[in-house]
Amino acid sequence: MAEILKKHRLTFTLLLFLVMSIVSLYITDINNGHIWSYLDIETDGLFHILRIQGLYEALKHGTIFPAVNMSFMNGLGYIVNLFYSDLWLYPAAILRFFFKTAPAFVIYYVFLNFCTFVSSFFTYKYASKDYAKSLLFSFVYTLSTYRIFDMVRRFDLGEVLTLTFLPIVVLGVYEVFYADESKWLLLTIGMVMVIYSHSLSPILIGIFIVLVMLFRLKTLIQQPKRIIKLVYSGLMALLLSAAYFLPMFEQLHHTQFKLTQPTVDVANRSLPVLQVFKFSWHNYLHQQNIGLILILVAILIPITLVKVKSAAIRDFAIIGEILLLMTTKLFPWSFFEKTPLKIIQFPWRLDMLITILFAIYLVSAPLNFLKQDWQKIILGVVVVLLMFNSQLALIRNFPNQYDSYASFDHLDSYSIGSGEEYLPKDANLQQLRRTSRKPILVGVGTVNHFKKQGTKLTFDFQGTKNTKIILPIIGYYGYSTKDSLGKVSTLTMRKNGLAQIRVSGHGKAIVDYYPTIVQQASRVISIFSLFGLCFDLSYKKIMKKRVFFSGKKIL
Repeated sequence: MAEILKKHRLTFTLLLFLVMSIVSLYITDINNGHIWSYLDIETDGLFHILRIQGLYEALKHGTIFPAVNMSFMNGLGYIVNLFYSDLWLYPAAILRFFFKTAPAFVIYYVFLNFCTFVSSFFTYKYASKDYAKSLLFSFVYTLSTYRIFDMVRRFDLGEVLTLTFLPIVVLGVYEVFYADESKWLLLTIGMVMVIYSHSLSPILIGIFIVLVMLFRLKTLIQQPKRIIKLVYSGLMALLLSAAYFLPMFEQLHHTQFKLTQPTVDVANRSLPVLQVFKFSWHNYLHQQNIGLILILVAILIPITLVKVKSAAIRDFAIIGEILLLMTTKLFPWSFFEKTPLKIIQFPWRLDMLITILFAIYLVSAPLNFLKQDWQKIILGVVVVLLMFNSQLALIRNFPNQYDSYASFDHLDSYSIGSGEEYLPKDANLQQLRRTSRKPILVGVGTVNHFKKQGTKLTFDFQGTKNTKIILPIIGYYGYSTKDSLGKVSTLTMRKNGLAQIRVSGHGKAIVDYYPTIVQQASRVISIFSLFGLCFDLSYKKIMKKRVFFSGKKIL
């Protein structure tokens, strides 16, 4: 039996990951066909489920890359796709062709769990070459309190996706600043994956990289090639993510959104130190925290740091402590209220980075307390038991939030997030709720045969004379009347965000969203950059094999 386990170790490891991916969600998302959730307008969960639903509807109607998500606001549309990339939502949208909303979402969650197990395992193994510790790290990280909190309490799919790819980013940072800087592409890959996951996470990672640079300043001065590789990594990441950044900036150039006027006071969102320790000590899933195990790591780091020989692990531990301090009232966030840092909204978002940095420190075992396999097994079991206990406590303390799968088929389409970030700045959500879902004619004439499918609206008009028509869509940049018949003006946006056109005489108005030149060009840039990168890597691999078989050295 032992021989079989050894021979097929990787297969059994992947099977274990799959089982734990399901088991870890059983209590809150699978048992009795219920999901523990907040089905109200303030939750991220409804917002992300509607993102998936909108992508599914677009695919169903033949639109592969929708810019406007028409599932929001009862068909008025929300241009969230340009600000919150839906690249990693395609698996979930495809699942919707075979399952109803809630089951598709749960299966997608299982898939993300599995991917996180895999990414954390292989990245730690790549750096450490230690199979057992890599397995333990995958459990400590994937089942960490903050990650489970993001999944089952906040339903913040953006951060959950970031946490899936974060190990690749940290591995890339490790290679560029501490190990083999020629492997800078790992940082590029990780960053691009994060950029297409969550709009705020790259800023948080930027804070982490700046801190690493400060800690490695002496080394960077002595080895400037590491800075050059970092620049390479950044430039390649920008090219690969041009399809995300350029359309977003274009839209910001043409429309002033509510996101440009954030109302969240970052300083007031930090927590008292005692509260940070209390939430973590009790392993609450109802409040943001890093959990019992990792708060103990935070306490032990100052005591054990002297034993650490690895510069990377030592720096990561200290940076983790700095970031933990930044989540508390001790950090002077009020000084940063007028800086771009305020866009992170909640300082405790840094718990993402704290979680992985403390998990690395714990598994590295500076006091050699994980030398024996039974010690690793005990820690792994404790991690699992703490996770189960926290989920049971969540359901026990808040039973009214345990909702059936069927309730997810009738969601409030106005769940656009409490910040309403992607609405025009003067739009009022309550007024938009009361807006007619048919064209409103202001002036002489009539409108007939109105049809709407996805982003496309068509109707006939007669007897009009420079007549204003208010349309039941948000007038985002990209909507056009270019295919209309008769005298139809260009589309403009009213102060309340709704689209408006003017017509004269008789004809047929055809309004649709058309990808802009910037959107199309940026997509080409990213795709060609990806192909170019793949070609370059393939060419180098082929040449390396040629050199190996010929025994010759290429100068």
